[in-house]
Amino acid sequence: MAAYEDTPGGHDALVLGAQLARLTGLTAVVATVYPTDGIGLSAIARDPRWREKAEAVARERFDRARAVIDRDWDSAEVEFTPLGPGPAAPALVDHADDIGAAVLVVGSTAGGLVGRLAPGKTVQRLLPMARCPIAIAPHGYRHFAEKRVASIGVAYDGTAESDQAIVVAVHLASRTGAALRFVVVATDPGAVHEAKKTAQKGVSRVPAEIDTFVDVVIGRNVAHTLANLPERTDLLVVGSRGYRFMRRLLLGSVAGALVRSARYPVVVVPIPEP
Repeated sequence: MAAYEDTPGGHDALVLGAQLARLTGLTAVVATVYPTDGIGLSAIARDPRWREKAEAVARERFDRARAVIDRDWDSAEVEFTPLGPGPAAPALVDHADDIGAAVLVVGSTAGGLVGRLAPGKTVQRLLPMARCPIAIAPHGYRHFAEKRVASIGVAYDGTAESDQAIVVAVHLASRTGAALRFVVVATDPGAVHEAKKTAQKGVSRVPAEIDTFVDVVIGRNVAHTLANLPERTDLLVVGSRGYRFMRRLLLGSVAGALVRSARYPVVVVPIPEP
């Protein structure tokens, strides 16, 4: 499910969502939230004139979205869904829950560096609320996205959270035909051997029919190293950190830094509910 508004970041999310839908064969859902003025919301929502105007805005957005998808991605059938009225983040999260979205795709703010992740205010509000994986497209992704996803990285450290990231990465790899690349960060050369052992623990969880590689990268700052991997990475999957009694996604320091600086799309996987 792609969260869409007629902005550069919305177009980046649209392209990433269409790309994933085309490659995985999953149904593409493009959702936009009705605009509001934040004053007297309930009364406005009951006003037929407001409803007509809001629906016209949504139709215009969807017309432009369809043009982007058809022009660049030759996408399969897409479902367009207007949401709200109300704040965008909870509306998107609730709809993702209602339809059982495999992933919720969002874009970066136009104020970020081109080619880097830079979540805007709506995405920052959405991330702590999410109960399904969140994919964030870098700023300008629509200009340099590849037609094919050849390499899916998994940020792995042997924790239960990174094991959950493997589940999502395997699902994506099995549908796209991409190779899985287990990335383990060693803080110094002396930690490389232990890092390789950690990576093999993750590799053992992957079905044999999926091509799998291990990449131990040396770097003192784990988040910075993962955000700037030297080899091709079309998508990086990372698990969230937090307390298991919490129902929603909690970003740890590594995942939090990644979604503010990585130079490729990042999928953040929430902790499963008990």
